[in-house]
Amino acid sequence: MTAKAGGSCANRGRALEELIEMSNEYYRRAGVAVVHRVPAAWLPIRDGRGRIVSAKIEKKAAVDFIGHVLMPGGRALPVAFEAKEVSKGRRWPLSRLEDHQYQYLVDCARTGAAAFVIIAFWEYDRFFILPFAALEEKVRAYHFGRAASVKITDAALEEVSFPDYLRSIMENPADFLLVREAHEKNSA
Repeated sequence: MTAKAGGSCANRGRALEELIEMSNEYYRRAGVAVVHRVPAAWLPIRDGRGRIVSAKIEKKAAVDFIGHVLMPGGRALPVAFEAKEVSKGRRWPLSRLEDHQYQYLVDCARTGAAAFVIIAFWEYDRFFILPFAALEEKVRAYHFGRAASVKITDAALEEVSFPDYLRSIMENPADFLLVREAHEKNSA
């Protein structure tokens, strides 16, 4: 599967989503993960005769993708993530993560899901996962006036490829779990 995104900058975000959706089908067929895109809720706008003439977003989706990954031993690990892209340059601005998206990732991470942001740097044809723990640290620093972006060279980024973008989560789930200590205490 090629990682190149053709076309205009407007289509690049959709190109990342398509890569993820094709990869999700690969995982589903292999029986190792089920991950789906979360659609926004649309409200139809009708004319005087009741015909739909337009639509508007009634409620934004919490994040772009949710699902679960089968771990060794047969346990399913929930995943929730947002897909973001950078058309040109080496930085992803934290301001591109909306508050409701971040809050959903917080909630998922605190309840045992592997929560993260997947970032495409199209100019370099490279893809990275930013695990929630690192995202949380960066957002906290951002709110205190420090770095407002994540650089492509950031050590917290985990480079991934398609179609096997979830490999690092399946191989090292503890790296992506925020509540691993509490979970380990509760299961002992």
